[in-house]
Amino acid sequence: MITDSTMLKDIHNDDVLDVIKALNAQKSWTKEKYHLKDRLVKLLQAKDYISFYATNVQRYKISRVGESYLYDVPLYKQGHLLNFRGQRVRVVCTHSGRNSTRGYMANAVSATPLDKVVTKLTKLRYKYTFPAYVYDHEILYTSPRFIVFRVEPKLIILAEDVAGGYLDLDGYSAVLIDGKVGNPIATINYNEDGSVEGKLTKWLGVHTFPSLRCAIEKLSKRHESWFTGAE
Repeated sequence: MITDSTMLKDIHNDDVLDVIKALNAQKSWTKEKYHLKDRLVKLLQAKDYISFYATNVQRYKISRVGESYLYDVPLYKQGHLLNFRGQRVRVVCTHSGRNSTRGYMANAVSATPLDKVVTKLTKLRYKYTFPAYVYDHEILYTSPRFIVFRVEPKLIILAEDVAGGYLDLDGYSAVLIDGKVGNPIATINYNEDGSVEGKLTKWLGVHTFPSLRCAIEKLSKRHESWFTGAE
């Protein structure tokens, strides 16, 4: 399984990286950006990159056309990257489709350094922790990693790296805690139609999701992307 910790920054200096950088420098999808995308795909094809699609973007971790990373393929790897076992590959997102379908291309750029070769699967274990104050409030959702609890009017909650040092709860009825970081990561509000509004503590934008579980999944992923600089 590809995880945030096994994704390496794409610093393999070649003509592919030059086109990737030029593509990502374009902030909107102009004629020039589409041209660069086509140029990238043709270049990857010329270099014998394999192409494949995935309906679950969590599997390959990137979803925007032009995003890329390096990855040391473990010796036990199955799936599309099976033939690259023991090699360092570049994975590039090259196509976007309906819903969560994404197209990728990949090829080896070097052998995996001997000290980085992964020979067997190890299960990742996280110790989740939550602030003590969450248990003083009505808990609306709980799982091993996440807790959503109801907030009362005028409640004051300290939060790291937030302007003023306190969560802005105005207009929100609940707070999402990620036990992986041990702190609030978003504020939540329920709509009458069953949908959920969510706002990350570190972003100004408000997003609407069809359900609470969807909100938790998407908000936590965006929070991790922001924290790791992947976005």
